[in-house]
Amino acid sequence: MANPQTPTPSLAQALTVVVSPSDDFLRDARSDDKLARTLTHFDVLGRGVAASLNARDVEGGGWTHTIQPAYWGNVTVRHRDGMRFVFLHHGRTRKGAAGRRLHVETGYPRGYCGWRAEPITVSMDRAPDAIAADVLRRLMPAYRDTLRGALADAHRSEAERWARVGLNRLIEQLVPGIHGIGGVRPGDAPDRDTSYWPGRDHVPEGQVALPVGGRVTLSRDASEVEVKLTHVPPALALELLDHLRRCGVVAGQTATVGKAPRVIAGELEPRGPVDQGAQPGHHLPTDVDANATGPAADYRHAAEEVQ
Repeated sequence: MANPQTPTPSLAQALTVVVSPSDDFLRDARSDDKLARTLTHFDVLGRGVAASLNARDVEGGGWTHTIQPAYWGNVTVRHRDGMRFVFLHHGRTRKGAAGRRLHVETGYPRGYCGWRAEPITVSMDRAPDAIAADVLRRLMPAYRDTLRGALADAHRSEAERWARVGLNRLIEQLVPGIHGIGGVRPGDAPDRDTSYWPGRDHVPEGQVALPVGGRVTLSRDASEVEVKLTHVPPALALELLDHLRRCGVVAGQTATVGKAPRVIAGELEPRGPVDQGAQPGHHLPTDVDANATGPAADYRHAAEEVQ
């Protein structure tokens, strides 16, 4: 067993490419001959494959390698733009040549669920240059084709995420006490698609109570918003609906049930020419008070009459 305080030059070089090794792993690497040989072998393999890809000017060069702090053979050869090949030794329990095969798979952006290049296997005893040539011939064509779509999806997802972040920030400025699902603070989930604010019936600790509760749900690209309000007083509901009507969101004229076979009860039809007495924003008619100024007032006067 090697002296744990004096690693060989080859092991010392291999340890420089191990990603965030723990103190225990470093101690084991310096005292366990088998682990030291594994790290040294895969360092030589990754270094050689990266050098071969750079010599061939694959993707303009810029290939390097890293090793994960694991007790089995692995090395990742990656390009500066994100392309990567991962070499894993899965056949440690197999005998003969089958136990000396490396599983080679490709890397994709996080969250990608589309088509991927099918992994291949290569012999870990071949020269790094021969392994690199095998990867380029058998794996790279399918990898390029599928990675192109994966990167496009990743860029689109990132643009959609930032659209949600921007709209959420505007909503947060308008609604105090807003939070994500489970009471998550806005800053902890800036790209969330759903936000809540508490109404008068339920006020989580530290939250702001508002007379009307609600939920806002953004579409994936923040191009549409679904708003749900709870505990809305009737007068306020009428004011909101009138505002939508004046904005042209609610337009048209009521259709008589049975007028045409396809007409549904309550369905709205396109508005015809508007006369001078029915301009957008015109007060809803009322027989209660000729001086009423809007639907909310109509509701109040009607309620008073009933009482």
